[in-house]
Amino acid sequence: MRTFGRRVGRPLSARQQNLIENLLPALRVPLAAPGTLTRQDLFPDARALWLEIGFGGGEHLVHQALANRDVGLIGCEPFVDGMAKALSAIDGQGAANIRLHMDDARPVLAGLAPGSLERVFLLFPDPWPKVRQHKRRLVQPGFLDLLAAALAPGGQVRFATDVRSYGDHALSVFLADGRFTWLAERAQDWRCPPADHVTTRYEAKRLGDIAPVWFDFAHAPSSAPRRTKFT
Repeated sequence: MRTFGRRVGRPLSARQQNLIENLLPALRVPLAAPGTLTRQDLFPDARALWLEIGFGGGEHLVHQALANRDVGLIGCEPFVDGMAKALSAIDGQGAANIRLHMDDARPVLAGLAPGSLERVFLLFPDPWPKVRQHKRRLVQPGFLDLLAAALAPGGQVRFATDVRSYGDHALSVFLADGRFTWLAERAQDWRCPPADHVTTRYEAKRLGDIAPVWFDFAHAPSSAPRRTKFT
């Protein structure tokens, strides 16, 4: 089921179109049979592999790549305008440790070898706020199956949203799974941006119904899941 909205917005500039046509193919994540694509296939010299799902304009993705040049990052974004913005930043700032996928992230997750990922970022995904749309939200039990398979033991997932119902939904799904431990120890841990975060264009618009919340989970069984509603 499709979990994202539109793919195309305003017309691209000539430079952006050139980057889509000529730079993106060189950075594209190859399609792979399930469970076969390794970190070494994409980044032979990287010490770790990270993934950002739905990177918007690429601000956070490029920031992480430049701050962690010994890490390989995969970015997935189906929105053509967002991909063009990210390509412009990659080209202009020399972020050589990024590979891209302009479509649904789930085939990429399925193609990765088990235990390949150390970190996954899922920041402000499409909230699908209407009740009849909730089935389109990316965070579902089947999606967590893909995450759990691709994450290394102790690998971490960061989820952020500014929509109350999605925050409650995502936290409930992660905690009910049993393979993820919520790392929060105090309210500040989910109410304040993490130290390594950079604000994105979408986040700055404050379109949701609550201040952003941040959930970090580790890939490990949780013996005492904590369930929290937002106030």
